[in-house]
Amino acid sequence: MQRKVLESLYNQGGLTLFAISDEETLPTEALHKFALALNAGARFIVIDFTGKRPLEGNAPFQTADLSKKILTTEDLEKISTADLNITFTGGDALPTTDGEFRTLYHNIKSLEKIAPQIIGIISTEQVENVGKLVSMARLLMMHVTPISMKSAAAFIEDVKEAQKIEILWLSKERPNRRSYPKARKAIRRYAIATKEAFALDFKKNPEELAKVVKKLHKISILVKNPLDGFPRFIRNLFPLLLLAVIIAPFLFVTDIDRSDSNLRDRIQERNQLSVAPSFEYTFDGAENMQRIARYAIGRFDAIITNEKMIKNYVAKTLEENGFGVTAWEKGNLNIPPKGTTIRFSRPDEIKRPASADTIGAAWKYWTSVISDSIAYLTEFYHETATSTQRKHNGIDVASRQGARILATFGAKAWTSRDERGGVIIALVRKEDVILFMHCDKLLYLNGQEVMPGDPIATVGTTGHTTGPHAHIVTGLVSKKGKKRIGNVRYNVIDPIKWFYKFKPTSK
Repeated sequence: MQRKVLESLYNQGGLTLFAISDEETLPTEALHKFALALNAGARFIVIDFTGKRPLEGNAPFQTADLSKKILTTEDLEKISTADLNITFTGGDALPTTDGEFRTLYHNIKSLEKIAPQIIGIISTEQVENVGKLVSMARLLMMHVTPISMKSAAAFIEDVKEAQKIEILWLSKERPNRRSYPKARKAIRRYAIATKEAFALDFKKNPEELAKVVKKLHKISILVKNPLDGFPRFIRNLFPLLLLAVIIAPFLFVTDIDRSDSNLRDRIQERNQLSVAPSFEYTFDGAENMQRIARYAIGRFDAIITNEKMIKNYVAKTLEENGFGVTAWEKGNLNIPPKGTTIRFSRPDEIKRPASADTIGAAWKYWTSVISDSIAYLTEFYHETATSTQRKHNGIDVASRQGARILATFGAKAWTSRDERGGVIIALVRKEDVILFMHCDKLLYLNGQEVMPGDPIATVGTTGHTTGPHAHIVTGLVSKKGKKRIGNVRYNVIDPIKWFYKFKPTSK
C-alpha cells in the first residue's frame, strides 16, 4: 500500500531544472530522452527559460506568456493537442515580479496535468530573478564540464535558493572550497546521489539518469510526507514503551488542569463568544451560502466541516428562512441575489465532538487574527500522518484574498519564502514564535518591531495552496530547535495547545 501511495505522490508531478552554461552546447536529444523517461514514456514538456538556446519551440505560446496570464481550459487544450512532446521557447522568459511568479507557478501546476514531470532549462549565467524559479523546482541538475565549472559553482554561490534545494552535480570535480564555500556545502549534502549520477554519461545514458532522478524525487517525497506505519525500531521497542506508559502515572504525579477539560459543558462560554445563538448575513450577489455555512458551523461549534454537513445545514437554513432547498442553485453552490438577508442558526442536528468544547475559545482567537469577519478553520494540526489525514504542522484559516493578518503580540518580524509555504512572515519573541504562510503582501521587513494588532501581511495563495488562506504555525523557542526562522530556532507545537499555554488576551 505504501508503494502505491508513494507512486501516486510522485505522479502528481514537479519541476526539474537543468542548468547549463551559455558556453556549452545543449544536449537536446539526450534532454528529450531524459524528459520522456521521467514521464514513463508518455508525452513530455520542456520549458526554455534562457531565451538564448537554438531550440525549436512547438507550443502555441512562448515561455514569457506563462508568466503573463493564467492559462485557460482552452489554452491547455491547444497545448495538449499541439504535439506529443511540447517545447516552450522565446525571450524575456523569467518572471520579474511576485505577480508574474505566482502566475507562472499556477500555470506550471496546470501543465503538470498534461505531463507531470516538467523540465525547465536555465543558464548558469542567469542570476537575477532566477531564485524564485529555482525555489519552485524539486531538483536542480547542474550540467558541469571543465569549461563551465566556475560558472556553475558561482551560480549556486550567488543564488541562495539554489543552496536550499536538492542539487545533482553532474561532475566528479568539485568547486574550490575557498572560492565557493556555499556551493561546496550545498553539493556535499547530496553527495551519494551525485556519485551515482556522474558515473553515468548523461548524453549516452539519459534514461539511466532519469532513474536516479526519480529515486531522488521519491526520497524527497518520503521526507516531506512520511507514510503510515511505525519504523522498525519503534515496533521493536513497543513492549518497553507500553510498560513505561503504564508505570509513568505512578512515578510522576501531576495536577490536572480542569479549566480546559473536555468533560465540562462550555456551551454557555461558546454562546458568549458567538454573541448570540444565531446571526444574520446580507449577501452581495457573489458570495455563496456554502462559505457562510462553513463559517457558521465553525463559529457555533468549532467544527471543521465536510461536504455532507454543509449540504444538510444549507438545506435546513434555506427552509428556516422560507426558501426552497434548491433556491439560487448554480452548480454545487447556492448564491443568493444581492441584498438577500438570511439568518444562520446553531446547527443542533450536528453531533458535536468533545474536542469542540475545549477548542471553542482557541477557534475564536485564531479566526480573529484575520481581518475578515467570515474567517474559519479548514484544517487542524496533525503531528503525524494517518490513513485518513496528512501530516499538518499548523492550522489553516480560510479567508478572502487580501484580508489583513494582524499581529497577535508585540514582537520582532522575520520574513522568508519557500516552495510550499510561499511568502512567510513570523513574529518572534523571547519564548515563542508564530508564522503565517501563503501571504500575498508583506507589510513589515526583517528585524522591524511589531506592535500588537498591527497589520503585518495580507492573505494570499503563494506556495502550495488551493485557495486563499493563512497557514499558521506556532513554536517554542529552543537553541536546539528543529526549525529556524531568521536567527531563531524553535520546535513546532499545536496552535491550540499554544493558545492554552500562553492564554492570549486582547490587552
